[in-house]
Amino acid sequence: MRETATVPGQERAKGSGSFLRALLVGTLLALTPVLSLLAQTAPAAPVHVATFDSGFGGYLTAKSIEGTATTLLRDYDTTITIHHYGDTKNLPYGEKSPGQIATLGSAGVLRAFEQGADMVFIACNTASTQYARIRQAVDAAYPGQDKPVVSIIEASAQEAKRRLDLALQQRPTAILAILATPATVKSMVYPRQLAALYGTTLAEEGARSFPQARWYTANGPSITSLTQKSVITLSGGRHIEVFQLAPANWVELIEHGGDAQAKQVAVRRDLALLLPQLPKDAAPDVVGYFCTHYPIFDATIRSEMTAQCPVARSTSYISQGALMADLFKTMAEARLKGRQRKAPVDAQALQALVDTARASITISGQNGAVTRELVRTMFPKDPAPLVVEEDMGSLAPEPAPR
Repeated sequence: MRETATVPGQERAKGSGSFLRALLVGTLLALTPVLSLLAQTAPAAPVHVATFDSGFGGYLTAKSIEGTATTLLRDYDTTITIHHYGDTKNLPYGEKSPGQIATLGSAGVLRAFEQGADMVFIACNTASTQYARIRQAVDAAYPGQDKPVVSIIEASAQEAKRRLDLALQQRPTAILAILATPATVKSMVYPRQLAALYGTTLAEEGARSFPQARWYTANGPSITSLTQKSVITLSGGRHIEVFQLAPANWVELIEHGGDAQAKQVAVRRDLALLLPQLPKDAAPDVVGYFCTHYPIFDATIRSEMTAQCPVARSTSYISQGALMADLFKTMAEARLKGRQRKAPVDAQALQALVDTARASITISGQNGAVTRELVRTMFPKDPAPLVVEEDMGSLAPEPAPR
């Protein structure tokens, strides 16, 4: 039998190596729960979302987005911050030119991105009429970067079509009432978008003007309400009649603290310009609040609709905040793909995350006190949000026409 020579100390080294391997394995096994915990407590993927509007109305959209936060925070390893930007210094946008709207809208959206937003929702229908120019401004400022900007118009038109289709199952003519700003009405963006969705033509009438005394006299002595009618002709003798109203004074009454009586008078007066134009014994099948300020008047609008259109017909109302919230949830889930929570988050930790997601506000005007009061009135159970006054930009005087 062949003997193997052993160098002095070799057996001791071999035993030492086995001991070290055993120690290493034992240490790794002991650290497994710690490493697992560290993996679970790695920095969460933050989502910073902003809404932009000419004033307070977009905060309602921010609150709708906030309503989706609990589900997202429960299901995904993330933190969410929501910030509303309101260009109250330059409102109302509805009376401005397309170029001015594009300039102001671009400045507000760019400010949101400068301050860390991952995505911006233009919760302003008037600004959304200039979406293409705002998109160009963002692309120029952030070439090659993913900076999502969402316009409310396409989603709202799709939702209007869905509800009108339900009405058309009951009768050959459906009626859509659109409440919007003068700039949105003049752009004809909603009737034309609907006609395009149906793949058909649109017959447009000219807008009718109704000058009125201005409630907020700091912006001038008078203001003008508009109405406009269009007809979308479908196959099988079916039609959609679209009645648009751009009500004077509503936005300024909201933003500058008009009292309840003044608001009710304004709503009653302006709906009386629109509703008599509807066919006899008819009422709207769908009412679109296509200005984010107008849901603030929801109860008054519904009451006046019933009083001025006493027809036994079920009217549905489109409030755009919920549509934007659904879009945000879809975008956030795509962004957070692969970040699903490995273990449930406890109730206390979830509530802390939800509290962090409460929307804050930046406004460009000096109406912070009115803004805080609007929040308190509309969301009395919520903690008061942070409201910051910060300039977002101004308009240079437009050159006089030649």
